[in-house]
Amino acid sequence: MNKKVVNVPYLGYKTHCIICGDLSKGTPLILMHGGPGGCIERYEVLSKLADRGIPCIFYDQLGSGYSRVSKGHLELWNYDTFMNELENIIKYFKLDKYHLLGHSWGGMLALEYLAKREHKGLDKVILFSTLPSTRIWNEEHLKMIESYPKEEKESLINELNGKDFDKKIHKKALKRFYDEHVGKKSDRKYISLRKRFPKTNKEIYNYMWGPSELFGTGSLKDWNREDDLHLIKNKTLILSGKYDESTPRINELMNQKIPNSKWVLLEHSHHGGYNEEPDKVLDEISKFLKD
Repeated sequence: MNKKVVNVPYLGYKTHCIICGDLSKGTPLILMHGGPGGCIERYEVLSKLADRGIPCIFYDQLGSGYSRVSKGHLELWNYDTFMNELENIIKYFKLDKYHLLGHSWGGMLALEYLAKREHKGLDKVILFSTLPSTRIWNEEHLKMIESYPKEEKESLINELNGKDFDKKIHKKALKRFYDEHVGKKSDRKYISLRKRFPKTNKEIYNYMWGPSELFGTGSLKDWNREDDLHLIKNKTLILSGKYDESTPRINELMNQKIPNSKWVLLEHSHHGGYNEEPDKVLDEISKFLKD
């Protein structure tokens, strides 16, 4: 597999990209990572798609990973910044045709892009463990913590409502939820394309999403694209895990509303099915993109 690093100029900064495979051979897949503020590292098992004839563009979104921005630029952290960045990448690499894969927040970004931008040249879309609205995400997560011990549940609900909570109890509750629905860190396997694994940019994450995975309480708290799903014309693959924080109800709703979609439930996965069932995921994506 051919691999190269390209730093694409953007807004006086750079978007750090890793190109896997030959972009001139086959329709490239652009991968948009989760977060906001995450990085491409955890998705690198998907670079094996290049060995199957599907060239890939992995990129750290502005402010994330190696696409560094100094602290204190909250004015940058909005959908327009990230949609413009995506369009800048498409233009830079002169892509007449491309596919998109968005995981978690990356899927939100994909849905916003589909609703708001012309997206000329976009062929197929993969929505991986994502959500069509913060509303449904918060509703589902309230159900998921219903059986938690009283003190733990109260600490999480206080987070949602912007109230004070006991940090020790809250940390215990978060660990319970993450182990049940995000996946234990010991279960995560990474391919090292880079020497150092960048941490999540908490400034972006906290500002846009909130203090934890459970509830969207930041600038995205009222985000909702449910009413736009039926307008998506692109052939769409929906992937999610059986134990995912992106629950079956969330993914069933997207599958019902997106006209030309297929939903695959990963029976042994949480929120990172690409690492928990990599062979299944690679097979499903390859088949979908090549059909």
